[in-house]
Amino acid sequence: MRLVAQGNSNPGIGRVLFLSETTVKTHLGHVFEKLGVNDRTRAVTRAMELGLLP
Repeated sequence: MRLVAQGNSNPGIGRVLFLSETTVKTHLGHVFEKLGVNDRTRAVTRAMELGLLP
């Protein structure tokens, strides 16, 4: 979530973590589901509300 919060794109996150863009999308989809959100902005906001991000 830190990379998402920093504004990195899926391809950018993939480069940093040595993952394909498809793998990044899959993982983000799982994170969105667990946080109960549908988009990146709400995911970051919700993670902050839960204390998962500063």
